Amino acid sequence: MTIDELNKILERGEDTHTEYKQSQTKAPGDLYETACSMLNREGGIIVLGVADDMKVIGIEPDCIEKIKKEVITALNNKDVINPPVNFPVYELELNNKKLLCIKIPVSSQVHTCYGIIYDRENDSDIKILDESRKSEMYFRKRQDFTENTIYPAMTIDDLDAGLFEKTRSLLRAANPEHPWLQEIDMTILRSALFYRKDLKTGEEGFTLAAALIFGKDTTIQSILPAYKVEAMVRRENLDRWDDRITLRTNLIDTYQQLMAFVKKHLDNKFYLEGDVRKDLRDIIFREIVANIIVHREYTNGFSTDFIIYKDRVVVTNPNKTLFRGALSLDTFNPYAKNPNIRKFFNEFRWTDEIGSGVRNVYKYLKIYANGAKPLFIEDDLFKTIIPLVQETWGAKAETLIEFLGLDKEKLGIFRIDALKDIALSIEFAKIEGLDEFFFQKGSSWREKGVKFTNVRMQKINKIYFEDFQKGSSWREKGVKLFPKRTINLLKLLVCCVGPVTTEELMEVMGFASRDKLRELYLVPLRKDDLIDYTIKDSPNVPGQKYILTEKGRLFLGGFD
Repeated sequence: MTIDELNKILERGEDTHTEYKQSQTKAPGDLYETACSMLNREGGIIVLGVADDMKVIGIEPDCIEKIKKEVITALNNKDVINPPVNFPVYELELNNKKLLCIKIPVSSQVHTCYGIIYDRENDSDIKILDESRKSEMYFRKRQDFTENTIYPAMTIDDLDAGLFEKTRSLLRAANPEHPWLQEIDMTILRSALFYRKDLKTGEEGFTLAAALIFGKDTTIQSILPAYKVEAMVRRENLDRWDDRITLRTNLIDTYQQLMAFVKKHLDNKFYLEGDVRKDLRDIIFREIVANIIVHREYTNGFSTDFIIYKDRVVVTNPNKTLFRGALSLDTFNPYAKNPNIRKFFNEFRWTDEIGSGVRNVYKYLKIYANGAKPLFIEDDLFKTIIPLVQETWGAKAETLIEFLGLDKEKLGIFRIDALKDIALSIEFAKIEGLDEFFFQKGSSWREKGVKFTNVRMQKINKIYFEDFQKGSSWREKGVKLFPKRTINLLKLLVCCVGPVTTEELMEVMGFASRDKLRELYLVPLRKDDLIDYTIKDSPNVPGQKYILTEKGRLFLGGFD
């Protein structure tokens, strides 16, 4: 932000993209509503220290640092702005008056301020409470990519010349005939759309993607002060870490350093596919690391966390949310969240066709980890869980059926076998005694179940392990641990491990009333995404059945 830019902003007055706040000693209370509305619309500038009539009041010099810190902290606090955001506050001086300028990019996400969505209309911040307007905003946001945000003040000197040479070296290894090998740096940037002109505003310059791929570390930290990637090993020391790296650098080095971290701490396994020998660790984690980079929402204030445990790798990545819940390989629709960064990485062959990464991880993890399946959970923080060992319910499934009081004959061999194959969290799988296993597993279900909004799993008075052990049968122990409603909910989840009709559920559950079963149990389970229809687009079609969702499978298996 320059003085010339500031003068132009002060000349045009308040509008959709400009807001003045008279702020002499503290940040005004409505500042964050304006930040939220601009993020949700087309971005803009907020100038602190200027009155509504464009008179420059200035900020008390002793308060500048306090206000700047307060604003940056608030913007990175999800209780204020959610998802939190990550951009700098500029300090400028005009006519001996101190001002603070917040340059807000258009965001690819829908943000809330204290839980409320705001939109920008003219110079006003409007609460969006109507569901149709919220849906409209979410649809509009699918067209916004923050990687395309232009930074007019960025110059070629803010980029690292060494990274262009590294790019040519990587391109040469991938494709010795690549046309970029003979091009100058600026032509590469233009070809990759990292230097562009916004045809709506006429603004021209280097983009956020240019900074992320080719920027010096100081350039990246200036634009995204909270951006970082944390990689940790937590095998022996679960409270801290056994090894750790923190990355705040360009995406080329980030990819290479994360892959080096993986190779340092995870075993490689080779597999002969036809007559081609393949490194399974490299295939799986090349996809995971590439997805971290090309699908991250970079304006989000959260860090990317890559954590290696004894039995799994867990990755959380700030995300442009399209829906919430576990991805199903059969139904997910791949969507590029940073298409230009993805295409650039594709030139190195670090990424493949969009959507192939998820499918490759499913395919090769089964071989790498003895039948294990990955979990991909879409939310504001996209969560990826890669099991390194596979544990299932196995023989414990039949005890679970007795524990819940289900009739094995009515349940059927097909469902019993399907339950045996459901993945079980390693923390429960390693418990040897059945009494302790079901006591701990049941306590975990209660703890997680009460958090579901619709199913209303009931809390009961605390039961001690010694009392639980006194049950003469598994059924008696189950009744001690769970109230009737919770048992019925768990029974239904077990029944839905395979497609099942309402009539079949009534038979297995012993329900006489179809309406009661539907309203008290099936509808709440569907609303909390634990079960779903097999024919989703036609709920009332003859032959409709229910099936356990990925979220439901995770819950039964004891995963967070």
